Amino acid sequence: MVRCKIPKYCDDNGAYVVVTDYGEGDRTDFILSPRAFSKLGRNALTSQKLKKYGVLDVEYKRVPCTFKGNNIVYQINENTINPGYFAINILYVGGTYDVTAVQIWKKEQHIWEAMRRSYGAVFDFANPPEGEIRLKFQVSSNVGSNWVVSQFTIPAGWKAGATYSTKIHPY
Repeated sequence: MVRCKIPKYCDDNGAYVVVTDYGEGDRTDFILSPRAFSKLGRNALTSQKLKKYGVLDVEYKRVPCTFKGNNIVYQINENTINPGYFAINILYVGGTYDVTAVQIWKKEQHIWEAMRRSYGAVFDFANPPEGEIRLKFQVSSNVGSNWVVSQFTIPAGWKAGATYSTKIHPY
């Protein structure tokens, strides 16, 4: 939850946003969509006044997320090319969990191999295995971390932009 700090314009309830990147230190920025930014205001008029500021001081608090039965949802990144390069964007993670690592199953070698964290919530892998792709996710919270395996495989004919729900509960 993000709330701006100009009392005469800002709604006390703030706006609920999904954070898709990890910033470090005290210079972290929230870049909000116009729709989310407008939710910071008390009403349409005060939202317009806030937009004139452009940059606002905010306070934020992490809150549990629920995504109607989808606990880890990811999308095949738009730069992915089948075959040759495979990347995913983590879209949703239920609860107060973070996906901190992803592994890809290499059937021929019978091993899980780490995907590289490219940036933010994007994990990639050069020269992915042919055929179906199976993923395993490391989910972390303030009480520890564990690995969970997706209940579904990505079909052999995968394409950039496709979205998948793992149907797993990290808790």
